[in-house]
Amino acid sequence: MKQTILAGALALFSAAGAAQAVTVTPVSYSMPQGGTGSYAYRDDSYSGTSSGGILSGGTGDLTDGVIATQNWFTTPGLYVGWLNRAPTITWTFDQAYKFNSMTFWFDDSNGAGAVRPPNAVVLTSAVGGASYGVPDPASGAPFAFTINLSGYDAMSSFATRIEPRSQWIMLSEVTFDAELPVVPLPASALLLGGALAGLGALRRRKRG
Repeated sequence: MKQTILAGALALFSAAGAAQAVTVTPVSYSMPQGGTGSYAYRDDSYSGTSSGGILSGGTGDLTDGVIATQNWFTTPGLYVGWLNRAPTITWTFDQAYKFNSMTFWFDDSNGAGAVRPPNAVVLTSAVGGASYGVPDPASGAPFAFTINLSGYDAMSSFATRIEPRSQWIMLSEVTFDAELPVVPLPASALLLGGALAGLGALRRRKRG
């Protein structure tokens, strides 16, 4: 019995100190509004404000959970597109997270309508940054491009600049994987202490 209680206490203590990987969503992102061509490739559901062609203070198509599985000319409303520019998107979260990765869902129609994957995504933040080259898949289908962020310290805000390869960049969604903050040590210590106190009480009853 005492071994069971001690094992449970240690398991609770271990779980309290272990981080859990979750998908987190920004509370806002700021960026240039999308452009127009055969269709309007704007962030139609954006909840913030627009001034001088810059969106700020809200969220919209890029974090709505809808990932395009077809090319821009089939489902244009699912994409935000930028013509002849390298858009910078600044992501803001409710607190500092230790990120594992971020994934961009780009279109690649093999040049149809001058749409190709970007050359690179450049990350900048207060804790550092780097440029990440984006491949040009042969298939010509929408694809996911993931950046490993595990080497960075916790961040509450950072920016990504998307460098074009062709005239158009088409992006449908961006997702973020991060570690949930661990339970503070005093709380986990209380769990362990309570379990050990129960074990001590059992020993005293046996002696009695």
